[in-house]
Parts: sequence; structure tokens; C-alpha cells
Amino acid sequence: MSLSQDWIGEHPGFAGRLGVRLRDRESTPALNLVDIAVISLVLAFGALQFHFCERAKDFLYEDVFYADCARSLIQHGFYGINGRPETNQPPGLPAILALLYLAKLSTHLVFLRAMVVFETMGILISYLLLRRQVPKAVAAGICLLLISSVVPFTLATQWVFPAFPYFFVTMSALFVAMKLDEATDGKSRVGWTVLLAALVAGSLMIGTAAIALLAAIFARLVISSFRDREMAFQRLKPYLMILLVGLAVQGLWVQRKTAPLEWPTPGYPRPYLQQLWVKSGNYPELGMATLRDIPVRVERNVFDTTRVMTQILFRRWIALSWLSFLVLGPMLLALLGWFYSVWKTGGGIQEWYFAGYEFIYLLWPWTMEVRFILPVAPLVCFYIWRGVEAVGFLAKNKARLFGLAWLPASIFLAFSTWSWMHGRGEYSDVPHGGLQDELSFATWSFTGLVAGWMILRGAARQSTIIRVWEWYIRPVGPWRIRPLHVSQLLAGTAAVILVIQGLPPQLEVGRANLDLTSAMNRVPPDVEAASWVQMNTSANSIVMARQVPTVSHYSARRVVWFPPSSNPQLLMEGIRKHRVDYVVVTQRRSNYYLPPDSDCFAPLLAAYPDEFRNVYQAPAFKIFRVIAEAPPTSAAHLGRD
Repeated sequence: MSLSQDWIGEHPGFAGRLGVRLRDRESTPALNLVDIAVISLVLAFGALQFHFCERAKDFLYEDVFYADCARSLIQHGFYGINGRPETNQPPGLPAILALLYLAKLSTHLVFLRAMVVFETMGILISYLLLRRQVPKAVAAGICLLLISSVVPFTLATQWVFPAFPYFFVTMSALFVAMKLDEATDGKSRVGWTVLLAALVAGSLMIGTAAIALLAAIFARLVISSFRDREMAFQRLKPYLMILLVGLAVQGLWVQRKTAPLEWPTPGYPRPYLQQLWVKSGNYPELGMATLRDIPVRVERNVFDTTRVMTQILFRRWIALSWLSFLVLGPMLLALLGWFYSVWKTGGGIQEWYFAGYEFIYLLWPWTMEVRFILPVAPLVCFYIWRGVEAVGFLAKNKARLFGLAWLPASIFLAFSTWSWMHGRGEYSDVPHGGLQDELSFATWSFTGLVAGWMILRGAARQSTIIRVWEWYIRPVGPWRIRPLHVSQLLAGTAAVILVIQGLPPQLEVGRANLDLTSAMNRVPPDVEAASWVQMNTSANSIVMARQVPTVSHYSARRVVWFPPSSNPQLLMEGIRKHRVDYVVVTQRRSNYYLPPDSDCFAPLLAAYPDEFRNVYQAPAFKIFRVIAEAPPTSAAHLGRD
């Protein structure tokens, strides 16, 4: 028995849940009470974040860079800090903060609240974007799960980062691109085109990763020319204009004069493309990457992204293993969902932007952080859902092929998970995941059995699917309850529980943010060291420190970067070249760069013991005075420094 179009027409829910869509995208209805309720809940969580922003009077960490750049733009028309122009990070966020400065709203709290506003608006525009492509309940669940998680809550209430305005602007660009495709009259097309061009230009000025938007527009035009030349011709004029505007903005930023390097070390602060060639941006002493290192980097970044997304959605720390169904499962579903979307439509700007953005960060040589994941988190969730639809489609239309593809993978995963559970073989050093590994073994085993059933049953499985589905959607039992409604109620209840579970951790972090004596607001050692330098050294002193923005902000001195290098000769040559007077050596609980300050300074002090004198020592930092005579340096050379 085949699943005919007539039967599908009589059971549209079956078609939707198996991925057989009668229409790829329905027209969007006007906002109703459900939409208003979702928007109200998002705004309520945003208001919670707005209230619970960190209360430290000033910046405590490296994000002070953006505030000081904003002040420099206003006071000197110069983009940079510490007398050095910034040539990597685009000036979008400092420009936004500069507007707040001009409006006399320049406190640390105001800047944090601006980040909360951008995050909240980003979630709202994500809901408007997703509700056009998936059921409203799914779009609402995605957005509410994201904004109720403590992970983005902590980031938004404690840090000033470009990720937040970038998130809002890029999601707005995707929404406007969808409206442009749907526009039918010339006037509305012109309006949407101008707005999209402005959003693309703005996103490029906030984050370099927005180059993925330009790549997506180009890919859309090329693919459309093969699939539907008439439609491609209609899109050519507006999208070509948008593409040219974006390329012009990016070209103006790229052609800027780069600042001279302070140190001959690989990686940061060289241009982004050059940073990609180091094995680790956080640990540049590991040297340059080889072709063998690229797959390892991609694997690590995919794993970290999936693990963080699972933690955001399920409010649990996930066992550090690929074998966990909570790590590998969402990753496979998202990948399958993206391919399914591209296969159906050839891929729109959203699909190709997501692919381009992920491509950039899969090759990213730095530690994967939440701020890199947040701008596409709603899209990751969307493609996970699409992956579920794709599984349904394959189960209906390509069951035997699907079973043949998945059966060997499920056997391998089940066997590997069994070894993980019992600490055997290559998994002997993988931490035991508790109930997580047992559930993973059960998941891989069960899906393997289903794959085997698909292979063996062949064409007969369609009649089985139909019978099961008819039972699923019809009232059963004395109370005439539909199993479909029960499952929907259970899924909705689970989502509500997860949203509610997000509140206590948010409140805990929020209370710590408001408590000026908490660890969140405690002055870190770099600030203490910089304050000592400001009070105990002359105004023309030159300081070498690892955290340049923080030390520059609090010391009001010229600061030379303390590079993550344990090469004493390289460090000594740089100290003499830059005429450094003081070296700040800090002990941190967590070091972004490796080796830590002390591991870099120890061999320097051992090689040149008479060149440094410890002038101040605290539990978490030391300050050394450079007493070596600097070699004669030409005036021209000093001018370049």
C-alpha cells in the first residue's frame, strides 16, 4: 500500500510531521493572542535581565576596550586605545556606545543594559523569523528556551560584547530578506532593499563574521540562476545592489592602514586570516597549524558548539564525550535539517548564511565561547527541528536506504557507548557519564533496531506507518483521548518545565550581580595591579601587561602587550625596544592566553636576573621594575613606536 497524495490531503498533520510539505512556506498570519503571549514572556525575561545587570561601577575585564574606544572616537576621532589604532575588530559596537556617551548615558550599567536590550530584540526578531517556517509552538519553544537559560543571561548581564548587537542586526537582516523575497510591488521592494542593505552594512561594521551574509547573497543568486532563471533575474537587481554596498563597506574597512606589530609572534594581533594559520590562538607557542591539525580543530569546535547548545537548552552540564546522545544527536539532526532545507529549496539566504557562519567558526583557532554561538543559536535549534522533519521524510520515502545508512552507524555507536560505560579500550579515559551513557546506549541500540526493521520490512512498512498514524490521530479509549494531543501536551509541558527551571539559576546569578561584595563584582588582580601602577609610577612610565585594555584603563599609562611567550630573548628584546619600565605578572584563576604570565616571566627572570627588581607583591600579582639600560634608539624608530 502506498501513501497517496489523496490520503496525505485528508491527513495534513501526517504530511507535516513526516516532512512531506504541501507548501514550502505559508503566508504569515497576523499576530494573534499566542504571539502576543510569547512576545510578552520574552519581554518579561528581558526585563529580568535588565534589572539584574552587574552593578560594578566600572568595567573589570577586557570588554572595557569597547567603552574606551567609544570615548576615543568622541574625544579624538581616533578608533583605538592606548595610542594604537584597532585594525581587527570593526568599530560598530564602539560607535553604538559613543552614541550613548553623547546622550550622557555612559555608565557601565547603561552599557550592560544596552546589551540586554539587543539580546531581547534579537530573540523577538528570531521568533518573527521562525514562526514563518515552523509551527508557532516550536518557534515559541526555541526562543523561550534560549532567553530563559542562565548561559546567555550571565553573558548579557556581565559583559559588553559585539555579539549582542550583531545578533539583533543579522537576525533582522534575515527577516528583511524574507520580506524582500515576498514583496510584490515595486515600492515595497525598494523599501525592503534599502533596509536590507543598511542591515548588511551595519552587521559588517559590528562583526567580521557578517561576511557570511555577503557569501549567502552571492550563493543565493548563483543557485537561483540554475533553478529558476526568471526568478533569479528578478532578484538580481536588488541583491546585486545590496552585495555591492556590503562589499564597499567591507573594502573600506579592510583597506585601512594596519598598526605595526609590537612582537614578532604568530596569531593575534595579526589580521584574522593570518590568525587562522596558528595551531591555537590561545596558545601561539604551539606554532603554526598543519593540514593534519585542521580536522582536529573542526572536530573540537563542532563538539564545543553542540555541547554548549545542549547545555543552554536542557540546563544540564553534558558529559564530555561524542558518544552522548545529547551531544551527537542534536549535531546530526541539525546537519540533516540543514541539508533537508537546501535539498527542498536550493537554500535561501538563511541557509547559506548559517553555513558560512559555521564554516568561519569551525576553522576558528580560538576557544569556542558562548558569544560566538549566541548569534546563530535560534538557527541551530531551527535546523534541529528540521532534522526531525527530515527523519520523518526519509522514514516514509527512503526507508530502506535510510536504514542501510544508519544501521552500521548505530551498531558502532552502541558498541562504543558500551565500552564507554565500562571504561574499556580507547574510552577508558573518558569520564563516566552516569545515567547519560546508559541512555545513550539505549538510544543507539533502539534506533539500530528500527533501522533493521526498515531494511527487512521494505514496502510493507508503509502500511504499518499508516495504521500507527491513524491510531495516533484518532480518539481512543473510553475518554476518547487522541494520543497526538497527549504527546503534544507532554512536549509542551516539558518545554514549560525547562523554561521554569531556568528561573532559579538566573535569579541566583542576578542576586550575585547586585551584591557588590560577591565574586561577580570583586576587583580582579589586573585591576588591582593597574591601580597600583597609576598611584606609584610617573605619568610617562611604560608598562608591559597581558590584559592591555584593563591595565591601560585603570593605570592611565602607555601599555605594551605582554605576549604569551616563554622565550626570554624575544621578551627582553621587546622590553628594550619599547623601553618598558614596569612588568605586571598576574596570577589568574583562568588564563585566556597560555602560557600564563608567571610561566612566561620565570625564564625571563632566570635569564636576566639583574635586569628586574620586584617593587611590589600581592597575593595575585607582582610588579617588576626594569632596571636595564636600554640601547640607543633613533628618533625615527621611536616615532614609529
